[in-house]
Amino acid sequence: MSEDTLDEKAVINRFSEVATLAGIKGEIDEDGDFAAGFNLNDDRSQMVFARAIKTPAGPGVCVFSHAAIYKKGVFGGISKNVAIELLKRNEDLSFARYGVREREDEFLVVASLDTLIDTLDPDELDSAMWSVAYAADEWEQKAGQGDEF
Repeated sequence: MSEDTLDEKAVINRFSEVATLAGIKGEIDEDGDFAAGFNLNDDRSQMVFARAIKTPAGPGVCVFSHAAIYKKGVFGGISKNVAIELLKRNEDLSFARYGVREREDEFLVVASLDTLIDTLDPDELDSAMWSVAYAADEWEQKAGQGDEF
């Protein structure tokens, strides 16, 4: 395998092994991502995923969680105020960031962070998963979209 090739399955399998050591119960889903559910405060929950990525320093994972959906269209989309609020919140977040993924008919706000797989230990993985879960849930509540994710 060349250095430019990412063995996504091996990366996610390694992530799953470290998650087990961290006491996080999850599974590899049909998309090949690691998925785990987290029970948060006030009877809220959040699904958190990890997908393999290539970084300049080697194989890594992007830990992410969906936070809100904004439909496209005349009366939809992400307003300027919402976009600015997301950017401002990025300055205050520790171990996570907000981003927007564009889909065919909607924008998906996610909380995420990236980390290298070769140096990932159980404590770091646990912190990453919980940080992303809380950040995503915080925006989900702000967006007024219930407890969908």
